[in-house]
Amino acid sequence: MKSKILRDGDELFLYVESDDSDELERFADKLSLELPHSIFLHETNVKVVDEMPEGSFVLAQESKPAMPFCPKCLGEVMDESNENYYNVFHECEVCGYDVHGEKKSYKDDFVNLAKSISDGLVVEVNTFYGKYFVGMLSEKCKGVDFDIISYALGTVAHYTNATNSEIAAMGAIEKPFVKLKTNIKFKMDFEDITNELIRFKLPDDLVLHLLLSELNKLGINLIFITKEKLPFDVKFDLVEYKKELEPIEVVVGDNHIAIVKGEKGLPYNNLENKTLIPHIGAFFSVIKEHSLLEKTVVGVNISKEYHNDMLVYSKKFGTIEYLSFAFNFSSIKDVLDSIISTNETGEKLVENFKNKFPEHFETISAIVFDEKEFNVYKLWGIVSIILGYFKEKNLAKSAKILEESASSFLGTKGPRIDYKLKSIGNKVYLDPLMTIRTAMSFKLAQVDQLTLSYGVIESFVEFISTQLDEIKEEMKSDAVVVTGSLLQNRHLFSKLSKEVSVNHKLYFNKELPVDGKNILYGGNELF
Repeated sequence: MKSKILRDGDELFLYVESDDSDELERFADKLSLELPHSIFLHETNVKVVDEMPEGSFVLAQESKPAMPFCPKCLGEVMDESNENYYNVFHECEVCGYDVHGEKKSYKDDFVNLAKSISDGLVVEVNTFYGKYFVGMLSEKCKGVDFDIISYALGTVAHYTNATNSEIAAMGAIEKPFVKLKTNIKFKMDFEDITNELIRFKLPDDLVLHLLLSELNKLGINLIFITKEKLPFDVKFDLVEYKKELEPIEVVVGDNHIAIVKGEKGLPYNNLENKTLIPHIGAFFSVIKEHSLLEKTVVGVNISKEYHNDMLVYSKKFGTIEYLSFAFNFSSIKDVLDSIISTNETGEKLVENFKNKFPEHFETISAIVFDEKEFNVYKLWGIVSIILGYFKEKNLAKSAKILEESASSFLGTKGPRIDYKLKSIGNKVYLDPLMTIRTAMSFKLAQVDQLTLSYGVIESFVEFISTQLDEIKEEMKSDAVVVTGSLLQNRHLFSKLSKEVSVNHKLYFNKELPVDGKNILYGGNELF
C-alpha cells in the first residue's frame, strides 16, 4: 500500500492509500494491535480522508533506545508454537536491550528459578539493564530500600489505591515505576511489610516477565526487587547486560504525566556537563521541548535540592525572577525568636506552644542547621521538626516525613496553611514565618499529622495557582511550565495539574526527568 508520513509539532500523521477498503481495515486492525501504548502517546485515532496530502516527512535515523518488550515480541515469546517461545533474547527493531545470546527456549531455567523463590529463597539476578536481588515479600524486606514488581495490573489495583490514570501509565511499553499507597488488603496479605508508600511496576524485560509468568502459576503475583546487596541463595546470570540503566519513575495526574527520575528508554544520553544555574536550565528545558521561545512563559521551579522560584520569560525582556522562595535561618531557636519578634500575636503563639509541649520545645530549640540554601522543601522540613514529626536537624529527612504523611492522607481537604509574600528591597520573597506560624496554630488545635501535613502541601499548590493567575493578568502570560523533584509528590502533582490547567496552558518536561538531565538539556539553549 502507498503511504507517507507528515508531522505537525507533536502530532504524527500516517496516510495509507488503497483501492481495497477491506485491506485498509485489516491494516488499521494490525496497527492497533502492534502499536505499543506509551506514556508519550497521548491519543490515537483513525479517519478517512479524500486524498493524499502534499509534502512528506522522514523520521530521523536514531539508534534504538533500551526498551522493554513490545506487544508483538511478547506475543511470540509466550506462544508455544513460535520458534521464539521463552527465548529471553528475542527483540525487534522497536524493543529490546541489544544484548544477544543463544536463540532457544529457556523455560526450564525460569521454572527452576520460580521454584527457588517460591521456597522463600533470595535470588541474585541479572536483568538486561542491571543486577538485582529478588524474592517473595517477607521480613527479608525490613530495613531494605525495595520496590515491587507485579505480574499484572489487576494485582496492583487489588493491593493499592492506584487511579485509572496510574494503572494506564504502568501498562505502557516503558513500564515505569509509580509510587502508590498500599491498602488494607495488602497489609493483611503481607503482614511483614510496614511500608505504606511503595514503588510498583510491571516486568520491564523478558527475564523478569518470564520469571513472574512462572511464579504466577505457583500463585505468586508480587515480588520485591532491590539494588541493595542481600544474602542470596541462588544466582541467575543468564544475561550479561551491556550498561546499567535506571528505570524511569513517573508521577501521574488525570491530565499530565511527568518523569521523576531514571533514564532507561529515554533520549538525550550524551548531554555535556556544563556549569549551569539549575533552576534556569530546568526552566528552559521545558520551553525548548515544547517550542515556547516565542511565548511569554511563567516558570515554577520547585526542586528539593536547588533554588526555588517563579520566573517569567519573554523574547521582549528576557528572563526575570518574579518571586523567590529563598530564606535563611541558623537554627530552630532563630525561627522561634523571629516569630516572637514579628508581633504580639507571634509572641503569644510561641509562648502557648512552649507551655503545651515543654519537653519538645526544649529539644527542638537546640537544633542548629547546616544548610547552604533554603527552599520550599527545607521549609517543610522546619515545619516537620517544629510539629514534632522528626527530631533531628536533617531538613531533607524531616521534610520527607511530612511529605509521606501527606501522601498517606485519604481525605479531600486539609487545614489552610498561610503562604504569604514579603518585599525585601526590589525583590519579592515567600515569607516562611507565616507558613510555620499557621502550622503551629493547627498543631495547638490538635489537628492530626496526616491531615495537617496534607494541608501544608495543598495550601502551597493553592498559593502557586493564585500567583499564576495574578501573573497572567499582569503580564499576559501564554504558558506555565513547572519543574523540580517536588512534583514527585502524588497529591501535589495531581492538584497542581488539575487546578492550574483551568486557567493556564500547563507544561512539564516531555522526555526528560523533571530534575536532573533536564538542566543540561535546557542549559544548552543558553550558550
